[in-house]
Amino acid sequence: MLAFWIVAALLLAVAYALFVPALRGRVMSEAVNRQRLNLELHRQRREEILGDTGEDAAGLEAELDRELLSDLALAESPAKTSSTSGRGVFLVALAIVPVVAYVLYSQLGRPDLSDFSAAPQANAEAQGMAAELEVMVERLAQRLEKEPNDLKGWLLLARSYGQIEQYDKAVAAYERALALDPKSLDIKGYYAEALAQANGGTFKGRPAEMADEILAVDPQHRNGLWVAAAAASERGETDKALAYLEKLKSQFPAGSEDGQFVAGVIAKLKGAPAETENQAEASAPDAGQPQKTIQVKVSLAPALKSKAAPGDTVFVFARAASGPPMPLAIAKRQVSELPLEVTLDDTMGMVQGMNISAFEELVIGARVSKTGKALPAPGDLQGLNPPTKVENGKTYSVEIGEEVR
Repeated sequence: MLAFWIVAALLLAVAYALFVPALRGRVMSEAVNRQRLNLELHRQRREEILGDTGEDAAGLEAELDRELLSDLALAESPAKTSSTSGRGVFLVALAIVPVVAYVLYSQLGRPDLSDFSAAPQANAEAQGMAAELEVMVERLAQRLEKEPNDLKGWLLLARSYGQIEQYDKAVAAYERALALDPKSLDIKGYYAEALAQANGGTFKGRPAEMADEILAVDPQHRNGLWVAAAAASERGETDKALAYLEKLKSQFPAGSEDGQFVAGVIAKLKGAPAETENQAEASAPDAGQPQKTIQVKVSLAPALKSKAAPGDTVFVFARAASGPPMPLAIAKRQVSELPLEVTLDDTMGMVQGMNISAFEELVIGARVSKTGKALPAPGDLQGLNPPTKVENGKTYSVEIGEEVR
């Protein structure tokens, strides 16, 4: 906000500077111009009169000089009077205009947008969460180097790298996961997709070969069908790609988001408007897929209330009891709302595909963050439940009762 007013003041000063010559030179210019006109008229009259007569030339010259002095005096006096009054009105106008502009702007404008340093809150939060995600991903990578046999950890790391578009690292993580479970078609399908992304988005070559290997074992495998369709489309085999996609679309409930997406791809390959097929899918009843949902009641221990400010951030989360430390579901509230109750479900994960349904035992917790960041820091207040096999729809209680050291 201060920067805005500094810039406005500088612009106003520049604008006022443009009027300085007019304020200083108004009287002089008007007087000089009038005097110059009188002198010119006097010279012409003198030449005409003296040229026509030679009698009493001295008397005529004296008379002309008296008239000139009288004209010059009249020219000087009105100029001074009118310019003084005009200058006063001009100065008053210059003083009033900024005041009027400020009043109108404060009433009709958007003063809140004049703060150059303030970024939109949603954008700032998104950037903060992205930075925190990268930090957590690196921490997970460091932990997996010490625990190389954690299959779920490698899968989570691979998907996390995909989320932050570090596809080469995602491929390496999938390779580690596939080495731990070589028969897993799902891991091989994810690996094929990541490999295509790392290769600039092309599915030809090794990704296509892996898709054929997957479909040879399971002709209905979703990732295998998707990769095979993409590879066929790149090769120009549209009919083959459509056959894969039709088989893939039949596996999704009518009206589901995935089904509509695949229908849009099919329509595009056929050259038809994607909206037509999307609307047809959307008109069918939405069967939906079951999701695990839990209720979490959070309270703050009386002994710690003095250490929590009403505006401090509260994170309520669930993470895997054994495996990656990254939250599988997380909700953000404030201390002023305590005690509170929130809902955690499969849609609230930070990484797609890694949710509370993917793990049998979860640690449910809550943290008062003094920094407003999801990563724990010294001085934060938290409460963690012991590992629990959570049940869909059940309510769990968490008390924030310890300080992070």
